[in-house]
Amino acid sequence: MLDLLDTLPERELQGASTHLQRTWEISTLHIAAAGIQRLWEERDFSGTPLLFRTKTDEKLYHPALLDKAIERAKSRKRVRKGQLARWERLPTPASACEIGAFPLHNDLYDSSLLGEASIYDRNTVGGPLIDGWFAYHFEGWSALAVRLAVPEENEAIGIVMLPLGRQDDWLAFLGELRQTRNAVLRRKRKGRIEVLGAPEDGNRFTIEEEIRKTTFDHVILPDELIARVTGQCSIFQPEILARYEALRVPRLRKVLLIGPPGTGKTTLVKAMAAEHTRKGGYTVYVFADEGHGGHSWQRLRRALESAVASGLPTLVVVEDLENFVSPKDENMQPILNVLDGVATPDNPAGTLLLATSNAPERIDKRITQRPGRIDVMIEVGAIQDEAQAIRFLKRFLDSAYNPQEHNPIARRLIGQVGSHMREVCILASIHAIENRRDHVTQTDLTFAHEALLAGRKAAADLETCEPPAAKGRTTMGFGGKK
Repeated sequence: MLDLLDTLPERELQGASTHLQRTWEISTLHIAAAGIQRLWEERDFSGTPLLFRTKTDEKLYHPALLDKAIERAKSRKRVRKGQLARWERLPTPASACEIGAFPLHNDLYDSSLLGEASIYDRNTVGGPLIDGWFAYHFEGWSALAVRLAVPEENEAIGIVMLPLGRQDDWLAFLGELRQTRNAVLRRKRKGRIEVLGAPEDGNRFTIEEEIRKTTFDHVILPDELIARVTGQCSIFQPEILARYEALRVPRLRKVLLIGPPGTGKTTLVKAMAAEHTRKGGYTVYVFADEGHGGHSWQRLRRALESAVASGLPTLVVVEDLENFVSPKDENMQPILNVLDGVATPDNPAGTLLLATSNAPERIDKRITQRPGRIDVMIEVGAIQDEAQAIRFLKRFLDSAYNPQEHNPIARRLIGQVGSHMREVCILASIHAIENRRDHVTQTDLTFAHEALLAGRKAAADLETCEPPAAKGRTTMGFGGKK
């Protein structure tokens, strides 16, 4: 057979490959069905057997999850419908030709049993078993199942055999597994920060560490602005959740912080995330892949679904929303459906989607100009008065701060952003050291402020000027005559 395939043209070879895979699936299913039928007879299970194929979420069949479901069942006083008493992995029937004979796990999972492990996880476990023969024993009845890994597909197919009339009990069993999974998720994610799509210049642990150590002492913004943003957390209050439920709308609040870079949006969001986590809430940080809006949107969708599964008050933070919902995306309808509430996962404990954007004009206007798709947009602007500028000086100069020496420059700094203030204080400190002084003067701050402004102006001018022709630059020492 292999020799024959080597002689086929590429197009025919692809067709042959598809045919072989289809043939494998059909023949394997038939062999497995015959094997499970013999197992039923050998074990003398009661009832007329019902045989069906299933593709139920493989995560539900994780061995550790099955054991946890049994533990939960033992703690109850009354037996529930579909309550698992015990389960076992069975030897492969002799007639099955070693199909499902090997305990094949689907990848490595994190300790929560709910997702594939990354290089940053610890205490990882084998994923769900996608190859094997199993027996599930309940109060007064039993079921058999075989799960088979499909070549070139990242999933397993299964065959289940149970007594006719026990279909509802089997569905109740699957429901029990989902409840157990959600209980594990709730415990694992309480007070947890999850990072999806960490940027290239960092990993999720360093980002999580930065978030956890941020406090509102680091936020230098007008008190009324902070109060307006933090007030959006009222979505987690029982009376507000009840109102959303009464209106039959998803318990999801969508807030967008807009403003130029460096105004403090990210610091404010990190402080809110840190406080939310300290209170036991679940926080998901979502970053976009530049230029891959569709893929990034799927990541955001996963975050919203995780919020629902957790059953916890959840804060979903989205940095640079314009990279998720750009007008360049070909298919915006799934995104609009979620923002409209048509396809929005509903978290009974409430979800706050807190997004930031330096360029709201790049966000699809069907989102920013349609009421309800974003519940509220809040502008985080530049420094508004001397008092705010002085707070920045005190923050970034730290022990070097001297009110009499430094406050007079505050008026000149109105209209700048927080990141400019940070760089002014750093450059002023460097300037003082270069001039052999052990303290920062007002002159140092003035020098730093003017140098940064001049640098930005020069950069802006360069963007509007065409460079000289290449032949005119040969005297710069890159191969031309001097």
